[in-house]
Amino acid sequence: MRLPTHFSSIIKCGISGWIAVVTIFLFNGCGGDSESAAAGPAQGPAEVVTTQVSTREFSETVEALGTVLALESIEISANVTETIEALYFEDGDTVKAGQELAKLSSREEEAALEVARANLAEQEREIARLQDLAEDGAVSQVRLQGYLTQKDIALQRIEEAQARIKDRLIVAPFEGVLGFRRVSKGALVSPGEAITTLDALDPVKVDFTVPETFLGDLRPGLEIVATSEAYPGREFSGKVSQIDSRVDPVTRAITVRAMIPNPDQTLRPGMLLTTVLRKNPRQSAAVPERSLVSVQSNHYVYTIHSGADGGQAKRNPVEIGARQPGWLEIKSGLNVEAQVVTDGVLGLKDGAPVKVVGAFEGPTEAYSPTED
Repeated sequence: MRLPTHFSSIIKCGISGWIAVVTIFLFNGCGGDSESAAAGPAQGPAEVVTTQVSTREFSETVEALGTVLALESIEISANVTETIEALYFEDGDTVKAGQELAKLSSREEEAALEVARANLAEQEREIARLQDLAEDGAVSQVRLQGYLTQKDIALQRIEEAQARIKDRLIVAPFEGVLGFRRVSKGALVSPGEAITTLDALDPVKVDFTVPETFLGDLRPGLEIVATSEAYPGREFSGKVSQIDSRVDPVTRAITVRAMIPNPDQTLRPGMLLTTVLRKNPRQSAAVPERSLVSVQSNHYVYTIHSGADGGQAKRNPVEIGARQPGWLEIKSGLNVEAQVVTDGVLGLKDGAPVKVVGAFEGPTEAYSPTED
């Protein structure tokens, strides 16, 4: 559609007017801002917080789930089928090795012991009488030897009766903590039927599995740290005591056993622990994690150097290693006791003037919802 001539003229004039306004704004407005910025005050030195490079212990870690086992653990049961005559313990008692726990009925065995002792006494009397007669030649030595043999048999029967009585006295084989009492006085018990449990709980064993790829680094004496959901915030330290002789062909993992001191008996058999195995422990230079500046695959840390005009920032390329909560291992690129920037690294450039306004007080503690 063709517009009338007077409309075309109006549109052309409007467009030309807008172009003129935009041109004047760009020329005067932008130019005016540039002049104003150039005339502004010069920027002062950057304010930073610093700390010295220190040394800390670092190590590679392997995390795994482990199960607590008692150092020694048994179920106390009777050696013979008999009724319980007496119980000498309560639930949860701590007992010593050899302490009596229960006594089974032993009337028949005690009667047999008395008979054996009476028989021994009779044989000894006959032997004493015949020895005098044998010296005078009144009796033969063969008859005397017969009574001596009967004496030996009587002694054996006494030992046999005493052994049967001992079988009816149940004692603790080692020091430990008893579990619940599962029987009552007067109950008939048989071999294999549990009367109670006994566990040695200091120290305890912790079994966990690690991938076979770590087999070359495993050895007795490596330190582990274990934690439990039952005791938030508490760590249990121990050492590897044994490494299994076989790798599981299905999981390609090997079982490792560690010993953890447990003087307060906090850890109980069957508990689930998260274990962290520490290998290759070493002392290395360390800086706070917040001081690290990463650009793609390159890592830098700013240090402070004194110059003619005051402190200056210097960007140092570094090689990083292991990490700890809030801390970072520096393998190369920094000297111990160098002063590094922890706060104020954002926008900091190599050679920029800086002003130290504080010292680094430590990494921020991790948030724990359980502490709210």
